[in-house]
Amino acid sequence: MLGAAQVPETNPNKYKTNWWIFGDSCGIQTLKDTSKKFTSYLLIDEGSAVHSNFSDEMLFYTDGITLIDSSNSKHSMAPLKTFSSSIQTATMVETNNYFFLVTTNPDSGVYLHSYSSDYPYNKVFENKKIQVSSTEAVSSSLHNNSRGTYVHSIPLRKRDMYSFYFDSLLDIYCPVINDIGFITNNQYCQIKPSPSGQLIAISSADHQIDIFQSQDEYLHIIHKTHIPHNVPFSIEFSQNEKYIYVSSEGKKIHQYNISTFPIDSILHSKKTIIINDNYVYGTLQITGNGHIYVAQADSVFLGEIIDANYSHSSYLSKGIFLGKNRKSRYGLPNFNASYFHTPSIDFAYTEDCWEHSYAFEGRDTFDADGYKWIFEKVNSSELSVISGKNCAFTFPDTGKWEVSHIAWNTSRADTVTKTLTIRPKWELDVLGRDTFYCRPFDSSRPNSGQDNFKLTLQAPEDMHCVHWNGEEPNLDESLGPIVDYDYFHTDTLIIDTAGTYIVKLTNKTFCQMWDTIVVREEISPQKSVVSRAGNLLSSSVTAAQYRWYYNGNLKLTTTNSQLVPDSNGYWQVQLVSEFGCESELSDSLLIGFASIKEVSEQLFEVSFKVYPNPSDGKISIERNHTGPSRSHTSTPLSMNDKYII
Repeated sequence: MLGAAQVPETNPNKYKTNWWIFGDSCGIQTLKDTSKKFTSYLLIDEGSAVHSNFSDEMLFYTDGITLIDSSNSKHSMAPLKTFSSSIQTATMVETNNYFFLVTTNPDSGVYLHSYSSDYPYNKVFENKKIQVSSTEAVSSSLHNNSRGTYVHSIPLRKRDMYSFYFDSLLDIYCPVINDIGFITNNQYCQIKPSPSGQLIAISSADHQIDIFQSQDEYLHIIHKTHIPHNVPFSIEFSQNEKYIYVSSEGKKIHQYNISTFPIDSILHSKKTIIINDNYVYGTLQITGNGHIYVAQADSVFLGEIIDANYSHSSYLSKGIFLGKNRKSRYGLPNFNASYFHTPSIDFAYTEDCWEHSYAFEGRDTFDADGYKWIFEKVNSSELSVISGKNCAFTFPDTGKWEVSHIAWNTSRADTVTKTLTIRPKWELDVLGRDTFYCRPFDSSRPNSGQDNFKLTLQAPEDMHCVHWNGEEPNLDESLGPIVDYDYFHTDTLIIDTAGTYIVKLTNKTFCQMWDTIVVREEISPQKSVVSRAGNLLSSSVTAAQYRWYYNGNLKLTTTNSQLVPDSNGYWQVQLVSEFGCESELSDSLLIGFASIKEVSEQLFEVSFKVYPNPSDGKISIERNHTGPSRSHTSTPLSMNDKYII
């Protein structure tokens, strides 16, 4: 039986696995401990996907080409860009009041479709390409926060796995890109996340199975296990994640114990569950009761792996009868793997990206009456403890933190621990304050000097994705040049013109923020001409400030456009605007009339002697004085000064 018990608190999505539509007209609905068969309106050769709500009502199903709604009517929409011969043709994700349908097509890529969850299922967008090339693999699993969802896919002829994040925002984030260590030259492969989402297995027709382990919310791969295997067709984890099952060569199903290391132990644990020439074994799919069902091509039965959580598991070729005139083919529904995760204790969380504040929601299945939270920074003595089933906590520091939720009653106590990485807080004005650059004044060349302006805008470090000026990926050649996700990992933008510049930032917990900087162009003051009127120098152009230069050196800065020179020599002026823009230095004006400052007769008894008289243009001036009068305290001048001019 497929098994549909009461929904556990740790798995509110359990009912979403109760509708199975696959093969030649096969439909199964679970009703508590029984199952009901019905006829679907599709002949599905391989993969399918079914979308149900939290109330056990089916909304859509698809073979990747046609979308059928709950009334078994073909839903009006653009044709889906996939093909029927794909083991994982599609997966469906629900967030808030919308659901996303992701389809894969090795001929053209991965496509995204979005609809509102409310009838009549209003379209948001259809056939939006989100990946340029693709294998047949596409799957989904919940994020570490138990709220958002990852959709996993593999580009063709690349050694990457893409994991797209979907949450309550109707937004398409750049994918998390992990290097899987091998190039997928064959379009046939399959991705299977484990129920907890901490393990992801990839099978390839290139004779291998690889299991990747991740322990953080960013899906960073920390360990890889490589299992050589002859022509694997489909893979599936046991519900307790201790075993992985493989259908291969169309005739065999094997079991590996992946709870033991090193790799030699895993290889030696290989056990053949069945070899049978009567059927061609296709897709393996876990069920809510811990068993695994197997597509048996052209059979009126699904095969069943009994007790898949144990080494003594066995196989039933007649696991579940599909009904008259209904036959299995090669595929089964492609469910979100986390919908089969039913731990005794779990928790979900949401983040306030501006304050490092998190809201935690505890979940358990055994009617606990006591709860506790422990927040401990990794490799540190920082530790906090909070009581209660739900709580809020503001992390005092960035870095990795282990968050443990403990629940207990009189007969048992359970703990779940998750690792959270606390990223730097968002800050205002990450691009800096609004600014300007100065363009030299030149009426004959209005753009003179503009090309010399360069400003580097810097995004914060270690971002997941950086979008400058609202640019988005373009993966469709018909819409223009290809702009892939690598383009959105550039931390800097160099600008050389005035304008308003915007950046959209996504950090590695998928928090987003926007920042704007305005860069103005200000014209520098016009070059001045210094003129003389009597003993007064004047600037021909007005400005906020005037820098007066004497013999090439800055003498003083003033807000007065006029100046009485105190020395003979070459004088220039440079103008400064209210924004700080500087003009060119004026041409030099030679000054030879600077006078000696008058000396008060009340302070000194002074006599002058000027000679020779007449002169040939060179004269001497001698000054003699007796010093200050007794009623003053000023510092006396030198007793004998002589000037030659």
